[in-house]
Amino acid sequence: MKLKQENDCCLTDSKMKKLGIVFAIAMGLVACTNGSEKPEKFIEEDKMISILYDVAVIDAMKSYSLNTTRDYPINSQVYIYKKYQVDSLQLAQNNHYYAADMVRYKKMFEKVNQLLEAEKKKYEAAVLKAGDQKSKAN
Repeated sequence: MKLKQENDCCLTDSKMKKLGIVFAIAMGLVACTNGSEKPEKFIEEDKMISILYDVAVIDAMKSYSLNTTRDYPINSQVYIYKKYQVDSLQLAQNNHYYAADMVRYKKMFEKVNQLLEAEKKKYEAAVLKAGDQKSKAN
């Protein structure tokens, strides 16, 4: 069994930077519109951060390994809607609401990035530990 090298992690710095750029552009586009009213079906900030985190992880999985998404197809939108019990309109309205406040929205994505970094470190540590155990066995 071949162990993945540290730079093979699905949450590489370049992918996280690309993700950040995409979200920055989205924030800029949405910020150009007038302020948004609080949606009727409001999603709390912590829940919205969790949704954004899951979307980032799913997108990273899709871009990292085409075999994984082919062998285990997942409709990421349906998954998010079911997991968080939201619908597409509710999610879009809440995303628009949060994006209207760029400072708040940026802080939310900083939290998402922190969660991604923590998860990345956890997996890197597991890979290193597995490599150490393999070296001791030989």
